[in-house]
Amino acid sequence: MKLSRFVAIFTVLFFMLSSTIMGAESNDDSTKEQGIEANNIANLDQIKPVQLSKPPFYYYLSTVIDPNAAANKTKKLTLKQNSVKSIEVAYDEPKEFLDSQYVVPNSFRFIKGNLPAGIPTEYKGQMIVKAIKGDNNVILFYGLNFAENRYVVILDKSMTKVEKVYDFINYAISPKYIQKDYDFIYQQSNWAAVENGILYVSHGHRTYAKSSNGANGFITAIRLSDNRVLWRTSSLVSNSRNFQIVGDVILSGYGFTNEKDYLYQINKKTGKTLEQIALKDGPAYIVKQKNGYLVYGYSHLTSFLIK
Repeated sequence: MKLSRFVAIFTVLFFMLSSTIMGAESNDDSTKEQGIEANNIANLDQIKPVQLSKPPFYYYLSTVIDPNAAANKTKKLTLKQNSVKSIEVAYDEPKEFLDSQYVVPNSFRFIKGNLPAGIPTEYKGQMIVKAIKGDNNVILFYGLNFAENRYVVILDKSMTKVEKVYDFINYAISPKYIQKDYDFIYQQSNWAAVENGILYVSHGHRTYAKSSNGANGFITAIRLSDNRVLWRTSSLVSNSRNFQIVGDVILSGYGFTNEKDYLYQINKKTGKTLEQIALKDGPAYIVKQKNGYLVYGYSHLTSFLIK
């Protein structure tokens, strides 16, 4: 009798354990399927963003980077200023800059846009404000408006798979600022590019640097595999509308009224400034040409040749 009861109890426990194991395996499969499904662009709003920690508002280099080795392997561009000419203050955005993006909807200006079908126009209640056509990715920016974006979404080239979603809210406000200027110092993502598994993204506000205690206009390199910040430039190197990655360097621009205006060469491996070239006025767009680059300022167009 005791033996029978033992066998019965053992049998019940065996089936309970088997059911639990099978259930766990089934849940794992379900989770995997949900994960794959959640990675689909159609389910973007279900994907939880990676909220990055407050960044340093000064030059930073991760300990995983050997600065000496990186510096020795970096080849700086040899730039020669070819010409400077005056242009109208009010000019259309350069065609090359426009071609590097999709046109997003803008109800305030009655623009429907040309986003490919299936690209969500909202994420977490915020509207799409920029869509960059990268070499191997499409990068979407979402924000409350066109001056305060928060989320950066990285898609694969086919625009069907979500590779990463970042929340940059902690990058928006510098630790020190002038209180009366608070409404103007939100540092949004101005431009972004992905290369070899690293996101390069610029942040800045469009008012005087003194309003944020000089902590404005950064580029940050973030490794996508583990979300690690590899480096962050010093301040005041990037508030132009875009930047260009050229070999080992990043060409960026910074300038503003009553502030110094420069084109910068940034070491792509360390974020260190390699060179600064004085400009007539603040750079807005950096456009690739056959033999070099054009830098559009407020009222001047500067041509550089790569020797």
